[in-house]
Amino acid sequence: MNEFPHGAHHEPHILRFPNASPSGSSDTTSAQEPETPVRSVLVFSPRPGARQLLADDVRKRGMSVCETDSPDAMLFHLSRQEFSCCIIDDADSISRMQEVNAAIRSHSRAAQVLCIVGEDSRWGRETVPTFECDVIERPYTASRFGAALLNALRRGELIRENEKLRRQLLNRNLMDLVGSTPAMQSLRESIRIAADDDRTVLVRGEPGSGTTLIAEGLHRCSRRASKPFLRIDCSLHSVETLELQLFGDGAADGFPGYLKMADGGSILLDNVDTVALPFQRRLSQLLEQRATSVLHGSQEGPNIRFIAATHGDLNRLAMEGRFRDDLLQHLSGITLQSPPLRVRQNDIPLLVEHFISQISLKEGRPPRQVSAAGLQTLENHPWPGNVRELQNVIERACTVDITEMIGPDDLLPWLQNTNAEDEGVEGVGMTLREMERKLIESTFARCNGNRERTAQILKIGLRTLSGKLREYGYPPRGGPGSNIRRVPGTGTQFVPDSDDQQQRRAA
Repeated sequence: MNEFPHGAHHEPHILRFPNASPSGSSDTTSAQEPETPVRSVLVFSPRPGARQLLADDVRKRGMSVCETDSPDAMLFHLSRQEFSCCIIDDADSISRMQEVNAAIRSHSRAAQVLCIVGEDSRWGRETVPTFECDVIERPYTASRFGAALLNALRRGELIRENEKLRRQLLNRNLMDLVGSTPAMQSLRESIRIAADDDRTVLVRGEPGSGTTLIAEGLHRCSRRASKPFLRIDCSLHSVETLELQLFGDGAADGFPGYLKMADGGSILLDNVDTVALPFQRRLSQLLEQRATSVLHGSQEGPNIRFIAATHGDLNRLAMEGRFRDDLLQHLSGITLQSPPLRVRQNDIPLLVEHFISQISLKEGRPPRQVSAAGLQTLENHPWPGNVRELQNVIERACTVDITEMIGPDDLLPWLQNTNAEDEGVEGVGMTLREMERKLIESTFARCNGNRERTAQILKIGLRTLSGKLREYGYPPRGGPGSNIRRVPGTGTQFVPDSDDQQQRRAA
């Protein structure tokens, strides 16, 4: 097989979001899809004279031309550029037409194929091509060639227009990525660009910043949207279970493995930085096989789009010898970065409204509102847990508070001691039983001693909660000493209810 032209190796294409600035400007400009696609034609012919005549004829009609003289070079150009039409001279003499057509369909979905054959060729008459194309027999007139080329271009433009409309409908699949800041606008644009590419994508971001939502949105915006999307959390699997999860157990009636179950779809390798070194080599070989099949348009590799997600620094892990360089290279074909919440705090009101609407729909009651002072409290918080932490705070506040308006006093209890490092230090040396008691008691205190609300937040039964509290030395419900309430701003300090409050509680 002939080698690719000199200079075929290229750096990975990285899609990043710009750092948000106070002025709302960005330091990079995302690629914008042109209003009218450029008409670019790929001309292949092994004969220099015929190739030159075809290229000149196409240029006269106002189109750009890329010329090539070998099937390997044609495959290379198809992997790097999108064409409106591919003109293939002496198509009946090319034994690898199936491979060429697969590459055209993979990389230039709307590209039309125009095949030129000899006068005595049986191709197109007795031998019917297995793929859709227009066939022109020699000798042909300029008008015949022009009409065939024009029809091919019109069909391609119709396909592109339909694809554009389909993508506009698919944009609703990114509605979970809430936000209007420059960082989020650039991220959505990067997802749309990456969705058109079939290479492996690496999604990076801090914990809780929405890397899984990005991967799901990428799948739904791609051509594989109607096929399965499967997620593997690599941090939960050993080498043996990862092998079983991906490749199955090999038995006829056993687990088939995700590679078969997700055929034509996408697989998310979540927390890919936790994959053990012994399995990294196997994973690298799988991704290399997939990359080769994408480049050449063959069916040798799995027909799956791989997406990897990580919260760690893979480059640092590779330098430390804990992550293979070849695997990192295969994963970094396209990189998407999930912005942390602290760089897009102007999105907090939209996120709050989104989460409250979800809670209202789930609980079947009118949505609550957060006061201006409450929003200011949320915007001033550093959010080490990112969007996931904000969602948890809103859910807890809505569960505990029964009023229509949620203020700072309803939010502050859930914003205390949220620094991840402080929590980690505090939890060191604690047993599971001790951590459970701390969680139950702190939630019980924040709910002002209300057992129903505490049980709802912890998602446990009321009897289970009462049993735990009795075990911790709390008085029985309704018994002496149970009429206690938390003093705001004093942590877990309680005082007895007044006589009027006791009467209301009894009622």
